[in-house]
Amino acid sequence: MTSGRTIPRRDRILAAAGVEFARHGYAGARVERIAAAAGVNKQLLFHYFGSKNGLHRASLRSLLEHPSGSPPPHLKAPPLEGLRELASHLSATAEAHPALLALLASPEDDQATVTMTSEWRGRAKRQARQILADGQRAGYVRDDADVDVIAEVIVGAMLGWAAAGDQTTAGRRESYRDTMLKMVMDYCAWK
Repeated sequence: MTSGRTIPRRDRILAAAGVEFARHGYAGARVERIAAAAGVNKQLLFHYFGSKNGLHRASLRSLLEHPSGSPPPHLKAPPLEGLRELASHLSATAEAHPALLALLASPEDDQATVTMTSEWRGRAKRQARQILADGQRAGYVRDDADVDVIAEVIVGAMLGWAAAGDQTTAGRRESYRDTMLKMVMDYCAWK
């Protein structure tokens, strides 16, 4: 078993910050609680990150650069399979990192954080668009299906599911994902 002290201080601080921002949001998060949970003094937080905003950005960057779950989808898979992989990846990342959704709701005056979160969501939407566009070219998806709107729905639905889930829905992520994708593909498919 590894003691908390063998984990590098910076990593302990980022983990503690993720938990604090998830529980209390940006405005309610307290640097003192983060320092205590990480087992460091408050000055060390400012040494590493400069400010609460800097810590917030670093915590978000850590989550977005090291997501959990399956890797992003292979774009050449059939559309339903590619979308299933993408949806699983998004929801697994959000569930594995409870702080992610709170951090995505970043202070709008922090342009660096807004840019970072926009880029992350943008990558997911581009992947969904690419899968759907490939599906159109291969004849799986109707030519008149608006792949931009559908990509927004898929990304929003999977992140929203992670935010809205509770004990009564625990363990039903795959069922939700498959139902949502069936509705999307039923809408997109040639009749």
